Amino acid sequence: MSDQWEKVLVTPTTYRAELAKVLLAEHKINAVVVNKKDSNYLLGNCEVYVQAEDAAIAKIHLISADLEY
Repeated sequence: MSDQWEKVLVTPTTYRAELAKVLLAEHKINAVVVNKKDSNYLLGNCEVYVQAEDAAIAKIHLISADLEY
């Protein structure tokens, strides 16, 4: 298995990133949420990463669920 991760979603809301992670898990795709928000001001984004070999199918699932990139 590859150690390469690819970003499939960037969103300013944490709940949307977690929703995407759950959606991908339902399709047997491992996803990781990286929270890049500043804790003092809540500025920044959350990013969802998947293994590079799963990125294309993950993007298709996210687009079909209106959680597009």
